[in-house]
Amino acid sequence: MKASHLESSSKSLKFGEFLTHPDTKELLLLTSPTIRKANASLLKRRGLGFINAMVKMKVQVLGSFWLPGLHIYSASSLKSMSSFTGLSQKKMLVATTHENIELDNWYSLKGDPFMIVENKWETLEEYAASMKKKYRARFKKARLLKKELEFKGITSHADLQKCCELLADTLESKVVALPADLSALLTGFKEWFGDDYQVIGALSKGEIIGFIAFIKTYNALRAMHYGAIEDAPDGLYSALMYEVIHNGILLGVKEINLGRTATEIKSTYGAVPRDNYFSFHTKNPLMKLALSIAKKRYKPKEYILRSPFQLD
Repeated sequence: MKASHLESSSKSLKFGEFLTHPDTKELLLLTSPTIRKANASLLKRRGLGFINAMVKMKVQVLGSFWLPGLHIYSASSLKSMSSFTGLSQKKMLVATTHENIELDNWYSLKGDPFMIVENKWETLEEYAASMKKKYRARFKKARLLKKELEFKGITSHADLQKCCELLADTLESKVVALPADLSALLTGFKEWFGDDYQVIGALSKGEIIGFIAFIKTYNALRAMHYGAIEDAPDGLYSALMYEVIHNGILLGVKEINLGRTATEIKSTYGAVPRDNYFSFHTKNPLMKLALSIAKKRYKPKEYILRSPFQLD
């Protein structure tokens, strides 16, 4: 990812700030997470406002929760960062890591895995042909929606705003680390990343009823956001996920990251889990106690994995 994409983002939505590590010369993106829940009552919204104010004062994130999977750190890189004076020593530092961090003042909790499709095909037809009969039939059924709906790239400001509305509706009952106002999110990504960021919309009678966004970074394609109307056609989610996979194959990337959550269904597309952790650094005794308790009590989600491909 090019830092210039994010450094020029002030037009629509402030992303964060950049610091250069004096030893490694690594460019570090620092952000303050915002917790969002759209359908909360007034009392809950006030409580959420208080929580966000406290988070802003006490927490800083290496990378951004808005871009999951783009900034993932190892223990060796974090070892020097935790003592870097450019990072506030009064705040808790949060990072997504490849592994459980076993360093002083660090606490790691296992997150939902990123679901990765390792690209080894030249065409979507080859991808489908490599599937077992049952999963190939599901693929064909989902792709039939392309005969009923129009699938196209979304570029206009008005259409991106419609996708933001669909995203807000889809996230209505979920607590997520996204800005409270989503209206500038997709347009901001389009400004920052240009042609590397794409939004595919599904249209019925000229109206956008669903979309999926993805971004190309280095040698990977990453699914970002999905939104749809409440009564979306059966199979729309899968049809749009296959659009991501198709684009990854066309671009010839090494891997297609379908993101976290929906682990079982994403495994039916051929994705395999890649572990990652939410890792926290703090020297505050109360925070350390809370994290120690959380680590002992926390249990990662259990999931079932499917194997859609034929044996070689």
